Amino acid sequence: MTFSAFPAYFSVVGVTDLVHLSEKIKKHENSKTQLHNSMELALLRLLTSQLS
Repeated sequence: MTFSAFPAYFSVVGVTDLVHLSEKIKKHENSKTQLHNSMELALLRLLTSQLS
């Protein structure tokens, strides 16, 4: 499993511009890193459930 070398923007900097929060969340959810990590998490859940 791989993890991004870059820390998550929201957890490091935070969000102070609530007017544009929706746009920032959409951009984050559609980022290559987020999509990759979501796929890896889904795969991990699948493999873990098969081991149980």
